[in-house]
Amino acid sequence: MALSLRLIEQALVLGETGNFARAAERLGITQPTLTRNIAALEANLGMRLFDRGRGGAVPTVFGQTVIERGALLVRDADALRTELKALAGLDTGQLTIAAGPYAAEDLVGPAVARLLNLRPGLRVRVTVVGPELIAQEVLSGRHELGLGGIDSQPAHDQLSIVPLRERRLVLACRAGHPLAGIRPSLQQVLRYPLVSVFMHGQTARMAAMGDGSAGAEDPSRKGFAPAVEVNSIDTAKQVARHSDALFPASRQMLATELARGELVCLDYDSPQLRSRAALVRMRDRTPSPVALKFMELIRKCEAELLAQEEAPVAA
Repeated sequence: MALSLRLIEQALVLGETGNFARAAERLGITQPTLTRNIAALEANLGMRLFDRGRGGAVPTVFGQTVIERGALLVRDADALRTELKALAGLDTGQLTIAAGPYAAEDLVGPAVARLLNLRPGLRVRVTVVGPELIAQEVLSGRHELGLGGIDSQPAHDQLSIVPLRERRLVLACRAGHPLAGIRPSLQQVLRYPLVSVFMHGQTARMAAMGDGSAGAEDPSRKGFAPAVEVNSIDTAKQVARHSDALFPASRQMLATELARGELVCLDYDSPQLRSRAALVRMRDRTPSPVALKFMELIRKCEAELLAQEEAPVAA
């Protein structure tokens, strides 16, 4: 039979006071109500818990066991309530995120930093994977959330895939590159090797640099693959800094190198130089309070990045 924690708590108070009237007063209920509740608990257990007499309510051997073990149950229940309140208030808890390399660099890192500033007690684990692996990581339960290129996320009945806003990428190259300082054509751009990170889906198509105009894409390039493919954005930037390779990236990823003059952005744009990430989670699972806050911060970071990217670039 299921036991009511509320009735056990009332038995504990009765055991402490030894008097129905005083126990009822402490509990904030009437004496008749307490009497009925203790009787109901005894009926549920099938044994007498308190002997009633002129001396008050005295626990029987069964009652004493209920009091001793019940005190542990109440303590554990109080600890559980405290922990749940802490989780609801983001004071504790953990969050696991699978992110593509671009999303990890631009959005996840800043959002996690803000989350930890709000609640330093959180535990957060971010795993950078290829965009096509994000859905698998969420489906497996290894990560609560995923964030990566939307074109790499397969439709799945169990997944909620929420797209973020489209962002513009640039082509970065070393200072002194033959294309730096001019407005190159598609054909000029295609003469140089491309270095990129985890080329899949739309990212791979973007690498072909087709601008959608008639004849812009070379039919011979249908099986296009970048000259250099790496799993680290820092490595890609180093390759671009020390060679004539071009690196498609967001301005945020390049901020340090641009400020130092180590890399520059080509005066080149194409509809294919666009990036759109998506938030991925299990459709039928309620997001934890930490996950909800993180998704809110992702939106804020995204809005700030878009505002920066849309602002005029100082000459």
